[in-house]
Amino acid sequence: MARYYAPVINQGVASNQDFITAVDFDGDWIGNNNWENQPTGDLSAYVYYSVVETETHWFLFYALFHPRDYTRDPCEQSDGCHENDMESIQVVVAKNDMPFGRLQAVETLAHSHIYLYTADRSVSGNFLKVKGSVRLEESHPVVYVETYGHGIYAQRKILVPYRVVYRVGERAEVPESLQDKDISYQLVSIYDTLWVRRDEIGEGRAFDQPFDYRGHVLPATIDGDDYGEDKANTPWGYNQETGDTL
Repeated sequence: MARYYAPVINQGVASNQDFITAVDFDGDWIGNNNWENQPTGDLSAYVYYSVVETETHWFLFYALFHPRDYTRDPCEQSDGCHENDMESIQVVVAKNDMPFGRLQAVETLAHSHIYLYTADRSVSGNFLKVKGSVRLEESHPVVYVETYGHGIYAQRKILVPYRVVYRVGERAEVPESLQDKDISYQLVSIYDTLWVRRDEIGEGRAFDQPFDYRGHVLPATIDGDDYGEDKANTPWGYNQETGDTL
């Protein structure tokens, strides 16, 4: 199911700092050395995913990680950079008589705001206003990821100065250039990678900013120090549009 609906990712790029990769791209699960290790780490493409099933729907969640959120201007001058960046996509599929159900909606995250796009006329806005219609490449929603800041949208955007395109595959590949349009990314389970390390909280560990969720202490962010502390949310640490923490 996650593979069937895995997004086609149009990624804006100005340098390899815009390539998607794994949180442990540098060979460790220390969050606050990722900025320093970005130039030498393995930038093979991975996308984190989870699947939640109810009686009526599947909710497919995909998270994209970048070691650096940066700006066109030098970070020392822009006040817009930070270590680690994780933005996300949620695909909502209604169950029916077909094996893969019926795609109804796609939600994307861009700079703490959630945007709703529909693939089914029965879906209308409520807390979220509908921003447009879902574009598909076969069964795969098409998304557009900003250069530098990596906000994700499901409506066509002009990405500058260059663009690479990732599609789900069996291998995790590194773009061959800043204009590579055929890169394979590999899906990896949030549960088997990030979630199992949810207790690794604190300075110099994987995560930080603990919060209480129904009696369980969970980290809201990936640990980070460069250009601001702990700026990247974990997949379970985003704010909802209603203002409540997940």
